[in-house]
Amino acid sequence: MTQTKTLGYKELRKDPRFTVPLPADGDFFARELDLDRPELAEVRRLAAEGDAAGARDAYLRLIGSDEGGRYYFAFRDVPKLMKAAREAYGGGEEALAVIAEADRIVSGDIPLFKGKRAVFPRGAFDWNGWLYDSSQYQLHLTRFAYTKFLSRAYALTGDEIYAACFNEMIGHFLDDCPAPAGDAFRVQHNTWEPLSAGVRMFHLAEPFAIFFGSPSFAPEVKMKLVKSFAQHARYVRKYHADHGNHACMQLRGLIQVALLLPELREAGEWLAYGLREMPKYIRQNVYPDGVQFEASPNYHLVVMRDLYELVPLLRAAKLEASEYMETLENMFVVLNHLLTPEGELPRIGDTGASDVRELRDAMSLGAYLFGRPDFKFAGHARLPFALLWRLGPEAIERYGRLPSAPPSETAACFPVGGYVVSRQSWERGAMYMAMRAGVGINGHAHSDALGLVLYAGGKELVADSGMGLYEWNKERKYVVSTRAHNTVVVDGQDQHVRGLHWGAPPTAACKIWDFRSESRFDYVFASHYGYTRYEDPVIHSRKTLFVKNRYWLVVDLFEAKERHVYEQYFHLPPGEAVYDPTGRRIRTNGPDANALLVYPQPDADPGPKRFAATGSSPFIVLSDELILESGLYFEKSGYSANPVVKRAMSAVGKAELATVIVPFGTEAPAVSVRRLPVRADGRELAPWEATGLLVESDGWADAICLYHAHVPADSYLDHTGNPVKASLLPEPDVIGAFEFAGETWREDVIVKPVR
Repeated sequence: MTQTKTLGYKELRKDPRFTVPLPADGDFFARELDLDRPELAEVRRLAAEGDAAGARDAYLRLIGSDEGGRYYFAFRDVPKLMKAAREAYGGGEEALAVIAEADRIVSGDIPLFKGKRAVFPRGAFDWNGWLYDSSQYQLHLTRFAYTKFLSRAYALTGDEIYAACFNEMIGHFLDDCPAPAGDAFRVQHNTWEPLSAGVRMFHLAEPFAIFFGSPSFAPEVKMKLVKSFAQHARYVRKYHADHGNHACMQLRGLIQVALLLPELREAGEWLAYGLREMPKYIRQNVYPDGVQFEASPNYHLVVMRDLYELVPLLRAAKLEASEYMETLENMFVVLNHLLTPEGELPRIGDTGASDVRELRDAMSLGAYLFGRPDFKFAGHARLPFALLWRLGPEAIERYGRLPSAPPSETAACFPVGGYVVSRQSWERGAMYMAMRAGVGINGHAHSDALGLVLYAGGKELVADSGMGLYEWNKERKYVVSTRAHNTVVVDGQDQHVRGLHWGAPPTAACKIWDFRSESRFDYVFASHYGYTRYEDPVIHSRKTLFVKNRYWLVVDLFEAKERHVYEQYFHLPPGEAVYDPTGRRIRTNGPDANALLVYPQPDADPGPKRFAATGSSPFIVLSDELILESGLYFEKSGYSANPVVKRAMSAVGKAELATVIVPFGTEAPAVSVRRLPVRADGRELAPWEATGLLVESDGWADAICLYHAHVPADSYLDHTGNPVKASLLPEPDVIGAFEFAGETWREDVIVKPVR
């Protein structure tokens, strides 16, 4: 049988049945421009006389002489901005880095993402080729985010090589990649997918504005880009997404073009539509606590960027932006707490390697917009060069007067979006934990409920497997799975069933029952309900206790009636791991910062362990095995092997797993963990009722007790299996007296130093 090949945009982009070339100047003026506008009188006259070249030049003069409202700055003010850039930033580290990157682009060496680059001989661009091992690289090539380096290098130096490079590049692209005639290519990953079209509208606006007065930016190419902006806006207006971060980026692009080219006949409708619809999509994307709903700090930043780029633009155009301010400030608060001590994003969901400078730029903008010293603490000491093009030269002095101070809280809980963050301090190298316990929407969310990442000593010690590449292959299926995260797999299945790659259902329902931050410890207690779909439902709860500033205790609890297999995973960074089976200890063996995982010593009796549980079936451990295996770790643009600690327990009824994780430098401390009895009403409580531990090391020892029996985690679901309203949840039971470590207690969290 002959196999046919599916044709796509690459093969059909010059076929007039599927694509539309840019219109001739005369047709554009007659059909696209609102020639009744008074400022277009000369354009109208020249076009009526058949002088298309003259009409073009008159229209371009009008754009170049505009007093403002098209962009963050007036086109005619670019020379003043260039002078300010040179005086305030010329010769500085950031400016030199911009120029160096622009020089590479001029040579044909173009940055994509994840550290990959594409190199083209002079003028031989391939906009539609397959780059490396993912379509993502080609998409980033054609979104043109990197053109900001050309325009900003031009502003710093005045060197026409950067304008000439942009002129050549964009002219080639517009000739080689005509717009689709309809929606034939709408669902493909290709140059004219609606997301890439939306992103191009705001990425190309800055070089269009900065290069506009350059003699190297040819009038013919300027006019082509104007026409293409119109095609982009019309295409996105018709085919933009109706959900998620794509819709926000596309509407931001639509608003950008409508403001940039108000003389277009449809610009007024595009602007009104974008301003009307954008708030709806922001509300859809952002939970009331400020967390973006895709359970990925990276896509939190993506949607947040649309807002923090849009607000200054609307202000420059003298349009109302106040309705976005509360949401944007909340998103900045979330981002500030999520940032690791090294200024990166924790790699939760589809979050990869961070651009620390971009994150600091964002926090600097937040500091400027809201006058907040805690945002500036995470940003730069002086206004970064990148913000000059959003805020103008007058912002340099104002930003410099703003004080800087760390946030007063070192822990934060965002109960709707489901991020919990705890840290030792706001200094670099501090201990840090981020945990996810919320519902994620869309395909960028992973099956990672109750997963956590841990940092100390400037390094990710308990690591996420990463985002991977967006191809629906075995590697991608691994990194989105539950076993690729620092949580627990029950009976070998993911927490939620993922079908199509991007058409993923919401992740497991979660409930954060308790969060507190005290001088001695930070504590969080949360549950997820993804495994209640089983015939014998299983509820997984996790309690994490950060004993300042020594270690983390992680206790996993499982509510069930029948036999299940619980596989608890902790992923370690690539490198060597050392397993001591007799001491139930596993540690990394890196050069500077490391993690030691210690498990309670098993009972001397190797047989099944039974606890008679009042009012319930007995808790029976059939097997409990600690394994060191190999996982898959994605960083920047490739996969590598990494050590993974797996504890596999087979149990009947309720179950408990306890793990102590201790950070250290180069020499592993001597830490031991053993069970301590917890007694009430004349009997020893089962581990799923109360976890009692003695954690010991050189010079210190802690008696730890977490009491579990007072909060019914199953009360979160009603008889139909759906979450109940918060107002209907029962209050925790009163904790009766119990004995632990030689004292009587009525508390659910006990951290008692022992001498």
